[in-house]
Amino acid sequence: MTPTLTLAIPTIGRASLRDTLDSIRRQQLVPGDRVLVVADSFEHGYRYDLQELVEGYGPPFAYHEFNGQTHFYGNPQLNHAMMLAQTDYFCALGDDDIYVDGAIARLRAALRPGQATLCQFYSPPFETGKGLRRFVLWDRPVLQVARISGCCLIAPVAALVPVSADHRIEVDYEWIQAVVAQTGQRPHWLKDCLVIARPPVRHGVPVHQGVTDCRGCGEVGYREDLDTDRLCADCAPTVLREFLGASA
Repeated sequence: MTPTLTLAIPTIGRASLRDTLDSIRRQQLVPGDRVLVVADSFEHGYRYDLQELVEGYGPPFAYHEFNGQTHFYGNPQLNHAMMLAQTDYFCALGDDDIYVDGAIARLRAALRPGQATLCQFYSPPFETGKGLRRFVLWDRPVLQVARISGCCLIAPVAALVPVSADHRIEVDYEWIQAVVAQTGQRPHWLKDCLVIARPPVRHGVPVHQGVTDCRGCGEVGYREDLDTDRLCADCAPTVLREFLGASA
């Protein structure tokens, strides 16, 4: 039997929400899947514009609102979505993130009964000593603070626990830990970057084909920026392509 998914998107109504929803519409959804967009109504009131946007996508997209009496990374809205989940598995996505093409089909094929799966996530830019950089999270199959995102977790609905109400950035990591413990199994580490945070735009469209490494220099980049031999613009003029065939 094909496992069903609840895809939850807490939102404060960012303009990027449309790109998030478009990335889900490109996926291979199956009967029984649900897409729950839960708006933060604390201090904002009812958002008819968001309701119209979401309902315009048709089933299985559904609009909800929840006033958690506080703003904090959409966690009150995420907890509300968990209470509504009636599918086999549950996962969350930010309203400024997107799923790469084919993400849900690959994810669904990797699910194992009763087990949490942890896919990879391409982070937003962080300031480092070498300037702004993005990172693939997780980078090692070990639960580590600041080396994983709540968007990496695909959880059996039966193992869900609420995210802590504490205003600490670490609560998403602690949520992952708690859900994995609730399953009673080690998580399945899916080495596949399925989510891009705050995707950059190419020719007026957010990148969505996927994230991979350049076969020349090894740097991680977007498939839109690589040629057909999976080479970046710096490597394409200099790499001997016959060597790529020999090493493939």
